[in-house]
Amino acid sequence: MEAHHSSAAHDPSLPPLPEDERILLLLGLLTSQDRHGYEINDFIEHQLACVTDLKKATAYQLLDRLEQHELITSRAEQHGQRPTRKVYALTESGHAHFMRLLTAQLREEEPLILPGNVPIMFCEHLPLPERLSALEERIGKLEARLKTYDYLLSKVSLTTGVGLSMERIQAVTQADLVWMKDLLGRWQAEQPQK
Repeated sequence: MEAHHSSAAHDPSLPPLPEDERILLLLGLLTSQDRHGYEINDFIEHQLACVTDLKKATAYQLLDRLEQHELITSRAEQHGQRPTRKVYALTESGHAHFMRLLTAQLREEEPLILPGNVPIMFCEHLPLPERLSALEERIGKLEARLKTYDYLLSKVSLTTGVGLSMERIQAVTQADLVWMKDLLGRWQAEQPQK
């Protein structure tokens, strides 16, 4: 398929389109079929909550921006007495943009800038017993999260791509748990012997 660049993509009056994973996600969800906004947001909320924190309002804003850039189109549909729903479809330009983003983002390595790094940075300000207690609680929460991931990967029917994303999240969480347990061991070794 030849890449088609729409005139809207170069219109300086349009708000810029982010080149991030949120755009890739929304375009990707439209590659296999047209979807209405509720269906997209429901899928994100119930199937991808561990993969993305994209909120409904942001998703709708981005869908509108994708439509302005002519990467997707929308049409109104009504079934029976239900309210009219907007159904989104990927354009040829949208598919080409999706493929470019997918290739570029798959090549990238991303830093793990996690909010939980900040309390680790200042942990020496806590007395040792409080540090130990806090870290033990954090380790318990990590172990519970891993059990949730184990359940999701073994019991829930996930698409191949969602399953791969979950496996990666599980592996990164497992590595974090190993590191936290090692840190706990180092701190326990600092305790005065009785």
